[in-house]
Amino acid sequence: MGEPAAIHTLPAVSVCMHGLRVEHKGRVLVDGVSFDLAAGRVVALVGASGSGKTLTARALVGMVTLDPGVVSGNLTVSIGSKTHVPYETSLAKRDFAAIRRVVGYVPQNASAALDPSWTVRAALRESAPVDDDALCAAMSRAGFSKPRPVLDLYPHELSGGMAQRVVIAQALLAGNQILVCDEPTTALDAPIQAEIVAELARLVAGGLGVLMITHDLRLLPGFADEVLFLDQGRVVEATDASALVDGRLQSVPARRLVEATRRIAGGRLG
Repeated sequence: MGEPAAIHTLPAVSVCMHGLRVEHKGRVLVDGVSFDLAAGRVVALVGASGSGKTLTARALVGMVTLDPGVVSGNLTVSIGSKTHVPYETSLAKRDFAAIRRVVGYVPQNASAALDPSWTVRAALRESAPVDDDALCAAMSRAGFSKPRPVLDLYPHELSGGMAQRVVIAQALLAGNQILVCDEPTTALDAPIQAEIVAELARLVAGGLGVLMITHDLRLLPGFADEVLFLDQGRVVEATDASALVDGRLQSVPARRLVEATRRIAGGRLG
């Protein structure tokens, strides 16, 4: 498969999240998380279960439904010459419609995100009413080597890796320029995990930005530009992916997670 074409005609998109704070029933779940996203850049949020990774990702696209939920944080999304700051308004007036047109969310369980009564063709045309050739082009970019036969399949006929690629193709057809990938390789076999990450890397080379949510550090060397370690809702360390390999880590939670991953990976990362 060839390299994906770079995005030329769509407006430039950048994301700045600063000081995100999420609360629920008096408990602080995310406290002061900050990061920047742009085309061709991969930021990874890593940490143990319950560290606040998914809440942070969902806050980026307005999907936090806790009460009170996001109580503070400066989210600025620039789309061409327009700037959107949804958390500077009241809860009733927060509008993420424009942001969701350029920032797509790829959930952990892609199969559950697809309507079981729709074929792949119908699901993709919900994102963009185009012909089969255009659908196949998006599917090829998402990693399908032979996309056309897949158009007639239903979600229950897709493997986990195929479902992930369909959801990514949906995002590409919708014009998303940044993908929020929430544990996209969980429950997939190791070779399929590697293929999904390789396809995401090709998309990044073609101009997409990625916020990668994962607890599997093996996926990040050679892929992520920046790695943020979360522990109990806070960023305890921000570094580049090479630090996972050479051990340039300062915080105890980061070192523990790396060592646990090394034990699983046979003693090495990268």
